[in-house]
Amino acid sequence: MAQISVNSFLGQILVKVALQDRTSEGIRFSSRRVTLIAAAVLYVVGVWFHFPHGGGHIYSDIPTVFQLRECLASCTTIPIPYVNVFIEYPILVSMFIYMMGIIGLALPISILNGYYLASVAILAVPSLLLVDETMKISRLVGADQRRVMQYLVVTPTFVFLLLVNWYSIGVYFMLLGLRMFLQGRKGFSGIFFGLSAASNMITAAPAIGLLFGIRTAKEAVQFAGSAFVTFLALNAPFVIINPQLWISYWLYQSNWYIEGSWMRFFLPLWSPLRHPVFILSAATLLGVIFILSYRRPSNPLTLAWLSTFAVLFSSYVFTPQMNLMILPFLALAPIVSGYWEFLAFDLLSAAIIVVGNSQPLQIVGITYNMGNALSASSLIVWMETFRSVWLGKFLLWNGIRRMISRDMVTPNSGLGRNLSLPKWRRFVRRKQS
Repeated sequence: MAQISVNSFLGQILVKVALQDRTSEGIRFSSRRVTLIAAAVLYVVGVWFHFPHGGGHIYSDIPTVFQLRECLASCTTIPIPYVNVFIEYPILVSMFIYMMGIIGLALPISILNGYYLASVAILAVPSLLLVDETMKISRLVGADQRRVMQYLVVTPTFVFLLLVNWYSIGVYFMLLGLRMFLQGRKGFSGIFFGLSAASNMITAAPAIGLLFGIRTAKEAVQFAGSAFVTFLALNAPFVIINPQLWISYWLYQSNWYIEGSWMRFFLPLWSPLRHPVFILSAATLLGVIFILSYRRPSNPLTLAWLSTFAVLFSSYVFTPQMNLMILPFLALAPIVSGYWEFLAFDLLSAAIIVVGNSQPLQIVGITYNMGNALSASSLIVWMETFRSVWLGKFLLWNGIRRMISRDMVTPNSGLGRNLSLPKWRRFVRRKQS
């Protein structure tokens, strides 16, 4: 009865907010509020699902990495990342883990629970802000803001994958950088992409496509330079203090096996060919995108998602939680064939973590074993591989093919704006002619 009352109360709040103002600005504002309220509610559900040694028994790196790297011995001290201990995440995320560990140590509960609660409390900020940034970008490009609720918030990824690790930090900076770019603030955009790279390298991938669409050489230097300087400034102290630990991050990433990639169709798990295949695939796809952007000038948003999908598809590591990078673009651009295709893709991504790496039935006393998740015969491996191919379909069929045939710009999508050819490219064409 109490649960019914709570649900009824929340329902009344949402209805009142939705009906609040009838003006266009009021409706826009109430839509934003409803979306953020829904995001906050689902975020709390996700917090419960990932609660360490309890909750919904859904796997998360947040407690696991802390226990393996920071909570050493009796957890009486917390070592400083890249100074005293190695953590397999970039500088900003590693320092976030360290600071949450310090807070957890000071709280009057177990250090693991204190660390987790502090982490999810702070991570709520970038998690909700990335939703808000997506809505701001949708207004900039003229996209339907209702898609943010459909394709980003009320999704399996937001509930089950958002708190698998710390991607929300890098994705928030990524979206903030994208908005700054679309508003013409290239220097600030570069700074935020530098912060994104310092949080999680892969989340800065849209910057590649945006660089393809820069109008002048001066703006290109401003954009790329501010990103590089920001990244360098954050990393330089740790390079100086303990270069071996800093280099260990890059070695760790390089030595990782093939995970979630189409390469598993023809390469063994630890094949040394995974590195050259990644480089060749990424260079080819990004080269095609650059050439097409040169011959068929495209909206920066289009170039951003194409380059992101190209990097993710080419990589030998494509984990389910990377969906958090993909979903904002699916909300902003008509990439997928329809909502049901998106939902199937997102359910598959979440199922890899929920079914393959967790024990969701443990809340009713049932455990199961999916076998060796690294074996070529594993159902989870096939699910991951099929998901990678599916992403390739989005990129090659729904993206590059449409770009070639010029049918990517659709009515009311906002993708028809700012298609003028960059000045330096017009100069090159005049010189060639």
